[in-house]
Amino acid sequence: MALKLILAMFLTVALLFGFLFGILAAIGYYFGISGYLILLIAVFLVFLQWYITPYIIMWTTNMQEADKEKYRWIYEMVEKICKKTKTPMPRKIFVVNTGAPNAFVFGRTPKSAYLAITRGLLNSLDKEEIEAVIGHEMGHIKHKDMVVMTVVAAIPVLAYYAARFLIFAPKNEERKNAGAAILVGVIAYIIYFISNLLVLHLSRLREFYADRFSGEHTSPRALARALAKITYGLSTSEDRIENSAVRSFFIADPITATKEISTFRNEYEDLEIDEKELKKAIEWERQNIFARISEIFTTHPLTFKRIRALKELEEELKSKSK
Repeated sequence: MALKLILAMFLTVALLFGFLFGILAAIGYYFGISGYLILLIAVFLVFLQWYITPYIIMWTTNMQEADKEKYRWIYEMVEKICKKTKTPMPRKIFVVNTGAPNAFVFGRTPKSAYLAITRGLLNSLDKEEIEAVIGHEMGHIKHKDMVVMTVVAAIPVLAYYAARFLIFAPKNEERKNAGAAILVGVIAYIIYFISNLLVLHLSRLREFYADRFSGEHTSPRALARALAKITYGLSTSEDRIENSAVRSFFIADPITATKEISTFRNEYEDLEIDEKELKKAIEWERQNIFARISEIFTTHPLTFKRIRALKELEEELKSKSK
C-alpha cells in the first residue's frame, strides 16, 4: 500500500476519533457521566456499525449468490487476480438484480469480504473490462478499504445525532444551563461537517489507489473504458440501487455520474474518452470553481480524473517495460 494512502488513513482516523471523543466528552460533562462510560459508548457504537453493516447491505440490496456453473468465468477471474496479488478470495460472489452497471465489495475483514456485481455491469462490459473492474474491487480488499470506510463513516453520523440531541432535547433547569448545551450542539454540527469532508476525501483517495491497483495487475486501458461505460450507463439507467449504505462502496457513484454526464454527454456517448476530450474536461474544471467545490462533497472523484490517472499509469508501465 502506498505511503500516502497509509498516512491519509491514519491521520483521518485519528482526527475522526478525536472529534468523536470530544463530542461524547462534552455530552458526558453536561449530563455528569463518567469519562470511562463515554469511551465505552463510543467504542461500542463504532463496533456496532462495523458488525452490522454487511447484514444491512445483504438484507436491503436485491442480490443473490452467483451460480458457480453459470458464472464460472467470474470465479476464475477473481481467483486469478487474488493469487497474482496475494489478496484473500472473497467469501461469496453476488449478482445484484439491477440494470445499473456497478460493482462493490463489503465485509468486516479482507478474509470475510463479499464481492457484488450488478446484472447491468455484466450486460454492458466485455470480459476484459469486467476483469479490470474486479481488479479494482480486489484492490479495495487488499487495502482494507471497506473495513476502514465502514468504521470512519460512523463518526460523522454520531456527531450529527449528538448535535440534534443537545440542541433539541428538553432542557432541565437543574442541569447545566441550556445555553451551554446548545453551544456544544452547534460545535457538534461543525464537527459533523468537517468530519464528513474528511471521510469523503479519504473515500476519493482510495478510489484512485484501487484504480491503480487494478491497472497494475490487469489493464489500465480496459479499466478506463469500463469507467466511461459505467459512468454513462449509470446516468441513463432507470434502475437505481437506493440503498445509501453501499453508495460509497460502488466503483462509481450514480449521483456523481449523472452530474458529470449532464456536462460531458457528447464526450461520453462513444463510451470512451480520448486525449482531446480529457483536456477539454480538465480545462472546464480549471475554469469552473463550482465544480471544484462540489467535488469535495462527493464519495468518488470525477470519472475523467480517474481516466486521466489511468492513462498516466499506462504510460508509466510502458516506460518501465522498455
